Amino acid sequence: MSLTFLPGKLLISMVGRHKGEKFVALTKAAGARGGTIAFGRAVVDNKILQALSLADVQQDIVFTLMRDEAPAVISAVCATCRETPKKFGGIAILLDVSGMLVRQTPNNTTESAPGARSEKMESGYTLLTVIVNNGYADDVMSQARKAGARGGTILIGRGTASEEDVKFFGITLVPEKEVLMIVAEKELVEPILAAIRTVPTLAEPGGGIVYTMNVEEFIVLGQ
Repeated sequence: MSLTFLPGKLLISMVGRHKGEKFVALTKAAGARGGTIAFGRAVVDNKILQALSLADVQQDIVFTLMRDEAPAVISAVCATCRETPKKFGGIAILLDVSGMLVRQTPNNTTESAPGARSEKMESGYTLLTVIVNNGYADDVMSQARKAGARGGTILIGRGTASEEDVKFFGITLVPEKEVLMIVAEKELVEPILAAIRTVPTLAEPGGGIVYTMNVEEFIVLGQ
């Protein structure tokens, strides 16, 4: 048995609170090996919240890393949401992963299974991720909304900087972090980036970082 890097797909699903376990069960039944559930809160307009059948702004965020099983998992998720639109509520996005560390066994070769989807796709959406010190994600979201963003999801995290890092970079250590994820149409990315650049905390050393990723598929999980 050995370890190797292989291309894959990452499905990030933002579902109603306490619905993450059922969502993971659905993906595992379709071939996924498992999933990781984080807790966050939605920051969206009330009309969108109602359209997605989310009575509570609290959410389960499910991270599902996949390889050749990705097409079957996506098909199962879409079929289930068509049949029972209010089962999960929320949205899901599919991202391309250039390399994921997997265990190689005689029954697990590096060749893709027949019919596996490996080509790059474009959904017309982009994922903007903003990591800021605790308490500033709402400020960033407020500016992003002025530029056309419809909403986002905030996760709670913590930094890993040591005292030595702080001394070297000359920054103030703030271990508690907030991770804001915004899914937006591609034409809105530049205006949103320009808007959030005006948030003072991002101009401070150690105040935060921003990065974007292309979304391959955008899936509405509930009507």
